[in-house]
Amino acid sequence: MRILTYSFETVLHMDSAVSEHDFVLRCQPMSTFAQTVLDAQTVITPQTTLSQQIDGFGNLLQIGRIESPHDVFSFVSTGMVVVDAADEHPELAHPIYKRPSAMTQPTAEMIAYARDVLRVIPNARPQAKAQALSHALHEKMSYTPGTTDVETAAADAFSQMSGVCQDYAHILIALLRAEGIPARYVNGLIVGEGATHAWVEFHDGVRWHGIDPTNDRAIDDTYIAISHGRDFTDCPIESGVFRGGARQEQLVSVIVGSEQ
Repeated sequence: MRILTYSFETVLHMDSAVSEHDFVLRCQPMSTFAQTVLDAQTVITPQTTLSQQIDGFGNLLQIGRIESPHDVFSFVSTGMVVVDAADEHPELAHPIYKRPSAMTQPTAEMIAYARDVLRVIPNARPQAKAQALSHALHEKMSYTPGTTDVETAAADAFSQMSGVCQDYAHILIALLRAEGIPARYVNGLIVGEGATHAWVEFHDGVRWHGIDPTNDRAIDDTYIAISHGRDFTDCPIESGVFRGGARQEQLVSVIVGSEQ
């Protein structure tokens, strides 16, 4: 068990002013069996009123609108969370997590790859299969920022065997589902400095377990989960629409520290 503090800021610079900006944020963690949120707050610039909802996956949504023209939009999310990754309570997995999604549709090559990796443990439990697939993917993939983007599907990232944490997660999800193992995408934070992170949760028939294929390790008390879904498109940290044809540049800064 650990107490983690977090602070992350996202800034969108637009090359011309926009208006009538509607946005949805998933930037605050929710209390679950594995984590308890002690404090959480979000500050928006330009200042506006936020409303809160819970989406169909159980994620906290913060929804707002900025009417006036602006060329910078930012939000800062800060808080403190008690994390106990070992506290994994029984929970049913919705059948939706067994079916391919738009970003996790496996190719024949990917299915063959999963079977080849697992050929020595064909009757193993889901946890052993997930660990084997994560390790194989970690060894085979090249972490290469700039070779993919948020719209890159698992099949495309797999074909080039390079990408970032989102791609590692999408590929592992596709491989697990191809083996009949329910799996979901998780957005969150990890101790240190950098950006937001993505990993995978798989279901063993009784409960969910987290695994990070980018770093090839089980999720522990250094991780804070923020949102989850079938793939990235279900749970982006920020999304929105506005009036205007501006090009955007996004800057993200994350700091997560341990209090104990």
